Amino acid sequence: MRLITVTASVLVLLNLASKTQAQGLIDGFMRGQRKASLALIGSQSTFDTYYVNKTETKNPNLGTVTTQALTLVGTYGLGYDLDLIVAVPYVRTQASAGYSPKQEGFQDASATLRWEAFDYKFGKTKLSWLFAVGYSVPVENYVNDALVAIGRGSRNLDGRTMLHFKARSFFITGQYGYIRNGQVTLDHTVNYYDPSQLNPNSGSVVNVPDVTEIIVRGGIVSKVFNIDVWGQQQTPHNRGTDIGPGVPFPTNAVGFTRVGATAYVRLLKQFGLLAGYSATLDGRNIGKTTQVNGGIVIGHWTANN
Repeated sequence: MRLITVTASVLVLLNLASKTQAQGLIDGFMRGQRKASLALIGSQSTFDTYYVNKTETKNPNLGTVTTQALTLVGTYGLGYDLDLIVAVPYVRTQASAGYSPKQEGFQDASATLRWEAFDYKFGKTKLSWLFAVGYSVPVENYVNDALVAIGRGSRNLDGRTMLHFKARSFFITGQYGYIRNGQVTLDHTVNYYDPSQLNPNSGSVVNVPDVTEIIVRGGIVSKVFNIDVWGQQQTPHNRGTDIGPGVPFPTNAVGFTRVGATAYVRLLKQFGLLAGYSATLDGRNIGKTTQVNGGIVIGHWTANN
């Protein structure tokens, strides 16, 4: 189940896309002590429209940006109420027009601890309160200040809390997270100053705005299949910049609202397939993407947790 959740949220990190590595790695279903699973997920996202601040824009010198990713996600139950989740994506992105070169490579590896602090059972219903903390770091020294890039190159600390309710086959999970983005070093010097910014950027080291995140997911889960729908809203916490001439892309304030759906079917005892779709409804300094994804899941299935 949680690997399906991962699929829906393995969104690729472009400088016109978004930072998403932690949002979907965390759901409300615990793995269980010494139980593990492994998922290999492929995804493709496209956009031909992006937001400059909050204004939709098309750029004939960019065309359509297509991003493909292959992500390996592993989950292991360290204890009854403690899971470790790790993920490593390999990303390739390119534009159909203009002179932006194709970018390709390993993006940001992440590791997250998920702790079920409290659980309350009422007959066949269960309410859980969970916390998670994660850290991500670029695997490669990829280009981070370009119109088309696979990431921002920052090291990030992610903390969040969740309420998870399950009644028979129905479940709903709500979570709130704060992502602290570290500074990044560009491969060139910039001298950009916005009087409204508390932390002006200059030199080759610049700030990446922090973000907050709200995710609500609900659906039906059984021993052989599940389907869910979700909504995600990410909001810049710090005042950042907007896309513009001379402005470093990592300093832009990125936000978005997305919706999506995910389905999983178990074919064998410990083997299943998953698929998902998502779309961006609105945003800020981000591509208006649609994404499809699919993958395989191997390992312990804990849909009834």
